[in-house]
Amino acid sequence: MKLVFCKNEDLEISVFKEVSGNREEFSYIDMIKDLIATRELEASELEGEFSDAEINSINSMVDHINDEIAEFYSEDEE
Repeated sequence: MKLVFCKNEDLEISVFKEVSGNREEFSYIDMIKDLIATRELEASELEGEFSDAEINSINSMVDHINDEIAEFYSEDEE
C-alpha cells in the first residue's frame, strides 16, 4: 500500500491510498488492515507543490511506521 498526498491551489492536503494501482479514500482502519497484510508501507507519492519540510515529515512518518511494523513482527517471530 502506498499513501498519496495531494496538495491543491488552496494549500489543502488530501490523502488517498493506492493499492494495486487503484486509488481509494484514505481510512486509518483500512491502513491498519493493509499493514497487517503487507507488513510494509511503500514510499509515498506527492502531487502538488510540497515544501522540503513537508516532504521530510511525510518521509519520516513512513519510515517510522515501517520501523514499528518491522519491530512488532520481529518480536512476534521470536
